[in-house]
Amino acid sequence: MIGVGESIVLEWTPLNAYRRRLVFEPRDLGGWTRTEEERRDEGWRVVDREVVTHVELESSGFDGDSGVTTYRGP
Repeated sequence: MIGVGESIVLEWTPLNAYRRRLVFEPRDLGGWTRTEEERRDEGWRVVDREVVTHVELESSGFDGDSGVTTYRGP
């Protein structure tokens, strides 16, 4: 389970593109900072960033051993 105050990170590799990730970080003033990054040779590069008020993450087909959790943000 994701604890309050912890970041949420989702990584994927598109077909014929650089690896990407979304990082949701809780803000002290409420809401989340959503950062989209792209992996390059020198590391992660920010391609977009915005403040969002709500984060909801769901997974279907949970098998109990995958380590995937469901978290509904504040």
